[in-house]
Amino acid sequence: MKKLLLLVAAAAFVYEANAQSISSSRVPEASKVAFIKDHPTVKHISWEKENGNFEGNWRAGGFDHSAMYTPDGKFAGSETDISPAKLPLKIREYMLKHYHVRVKEASLNEDANHVKSYEADAKGKAYLFDTDGSFLKAGEDD
Repeated sequence: MKKLLLLVAAAAFVYEANAQSISSSRVPEASKVAFIKDHPTVKHISWEKENGNFEGNWRAGGFDHSAMYTPDGKFAGSETDISPAKLPLKIREYMLKHYHVRVKEASLNEDANHVKSYEADAKGKAYLFDTDGSFLKAGEDD
């Protein structure tokens, strides 16, 4: 399970670089239907195509949100920005102890298997943690 989570996390770091904004008319109907089913109250959506999947982006509560779907409407992952202060204390302490940095940006991510993780961004790198606050991996910031 940990290997799968690391693989998905690595893919998440890579796919961001390949994002391409597209109009809603170019998003497959199955992707749009799945998005609306999962997020019925979201009205203003911008779409991106990333590595063959379709990501709906919106802003709510002062934070950016995104949800990604395959062309046939299967959930492929999501990311919700959160305040760094909302990260578990264990993560914030880990970042100070091991990297001597304070987290500048943070998000709660969910992979295609609905496994959640935290991402802490600082000094151009993204640090991934499980929901218990245990460090998983560091990669390039998206």
